[in-house]
Amino acid sequence: MNMATKKVLFLLALVILALFASGCTEKQPGAEEIAARMLEKQNSIEDYSYTMHMTYYIGEKVVENEFKTIYKKPHMIKNFIEKPGGEEETLVLSDGEFRWTYAPGTNTVMKTKIPETPELTGDDYLSLIGIALNDTEVSLLGTEKLEGREAYLLEATPKETGEQSPAYSMKVRVDKETWMFLGYEMYDSNETLTSKVEIRDLKVNTGIPDSEFVFKIPEGATVKTMDPVEIELPEELSLEEAEERVGFEILIPEYLPEGYEFSHATAFNTSETAPEGQASETVVMTYREGEESIVITETVYEGQAPNAAIMNSAEDISINGKEGKYLTMGDVKVLKWKLGNIDLSLRGALDKAEVLKIAESIS
Repeated sequence: MNMATKKVLFLLALVILALFASGCTEKQPGAEEIAARMLEKQNSIEDYSYTMHMTYYIGEKVVENEFKTIYKKPHMIKNFIEKPGGEEETLVLSDGEFRWTYAPGTNTVMKTKIPETPELTGDDYLSLIGIALNDTEVSLLGTEKLEGREAYLLEATPKETGEQSPAYSMKVRVDKETWMFLGYEMYDSNETLTSKVEIRDLKVNTGIPDSEFVFKIPEGATVKTMDPVEIELPEELSLEEAEERVGFEILIPEYLPEGYEFSHATAFNTSETAPEGQASETVVMTYREGEESIVITETVYEGQAPNAAIMNSAEDISINGKEGKYLTMGDVKVLKWKLGNIDLSLRGALDKAEVLKIAESIS
């Protein structure tokens, strides 16, 4: 399960726990009742639209991004950026039958058949409730008004912390009427605000027409049709097995902090699924010491590496004379740099000096 999927499941679980927290009277509702309430609310929503505004606080720098979403049951969704003058740049669009993704750099459109997936059931919600209750402490702080909507304000903190689940706290807002997610603020272990998401201009059941979900192929664009890809957990490999699956020599750190040992690697090759000129080969190596871990990712891109917007405001740093970027995200440190044609990143809950020492031992 990739990180984006985990975040979606986590936020879904928080919404369910909002029901749990708000329903706490003398007699708390059981999981089955919570799931039934959630399904009842979701079944009444036929369509919605909103603007998501994201803000990241990196030291004294602030990075902001914004995109719009339109959704209609059962499988229509459109994510886009609105440019000056009302022009739209579509990021992803699903028309109910196909998912369309446009890469402006290569003027390529990926068209993927949408797999037939059932709607969430009561059993699915019960599972999500279990995930949230096992991993997170959630409390109801009160209510507040956002853009004219009454919202529940909840606080969530992890029950256990470590590199995989660093210490943080999260304030989450949930619409009282629709039980839809309205935003959150995330704080690190020092109670410093690190990121904020705001759902603005939320509209529900406005009768969005199907014409909103017609993808307009840009002039001269190449359309590449793909088969739907089943999401599977990546196979854990030895270094030798991982190297056999990619076309480059894996770079190994000569230094690791005391107690850390190689755990496993995973390998990915997107040559058969990526648009022309955007294929890549990646190896992810995990080193562990108890519950703590260091993750080193090495990628070779067929074309130019994509730009990670959040790293634009990161600290410029030198690794053995090579330019790099260093970023602190709560207790986790992230370092990115390049050796030859290999893009590297290193992530771990370590001191800056240790992060640099590991990186400088890779040659």
